[in-house]
Amino acid sequence: MGWKASCILVSERSPRHLSAMPTHDPERARRLISVLGLGPCRSREMTTLDVGVYPDALVIGAYEGAAIIGHPDIVNACLEPRADPMTARILAAFPQAAVLRVGLHSVVNLWGYAYFERGNLVRAFGGTADDGVVLDEGDLLDEERPHFERSVVRDGRRFFFADIDGQMEEFDTSAFGEELTFEIMGRWLGCRPDRTSDEIDPIELPMESFERITVKRWWWPFTTG
Repeated sequence: MGWKASCILVSERSPRHLSAMPTHDPERARRLISVLGLGPCRSREMTTLDVGVYPDALVIGAYEGAAIIGHPDIVNACLEPRADPMTARILAAFPQAAVLRVGLHSVVNLWGYAYFERGNLVRAFGGTADDGVVLDEGDLLDEERPHFERSVVRDGRRFFFADIDGQMEEFDTSAFGEELTFEIMGRWLGCRPDRTSDEIDPIELPMESFERITVKRWWWPFTTG
């Protein structure tokens, strides 16, 4: 545990399409920037999901039938009960897609994920260490169900269990939110991002980072009287 994430995953194809490591298309990325109203931007460099999952600026992976958008502001909206403006624009740009908004911040045990299909919210779950669960909508996803079935509720609080080095340990929901988030991300990536292998390593998915172009404003030093 201890990850951070601020990104949105999009797939118009079958689950785990991104596990095939599709090729990033720079021209497709620029069209996406325009459609989402994120420009004007210019490319900084090629990078990977290892950076794009929690970037300090806009990072995009644009693929045939899929996309990943990383931006530092996405995590700020991860506890929104519905689509925030950025997610709403993505849902409009990909009306038939499965879309997952992800936010993680280990310092405050913040987690939040929202899963949409064809523009409709299917499942959202999130919270923080201080506030507990503040977002819980929709039915459990297949990836969540085994963990919830093994959990217990005591004094109104839910506790989850995980095998840590052969020992079964207990975690409250805020401490376990990261685990649940990784499980959901595995639907898109083919495996959890923290459990890669020689066969599947989504952290190496190619992405491209961008920076905003600052438009110069002309200043005329004289005024008319």
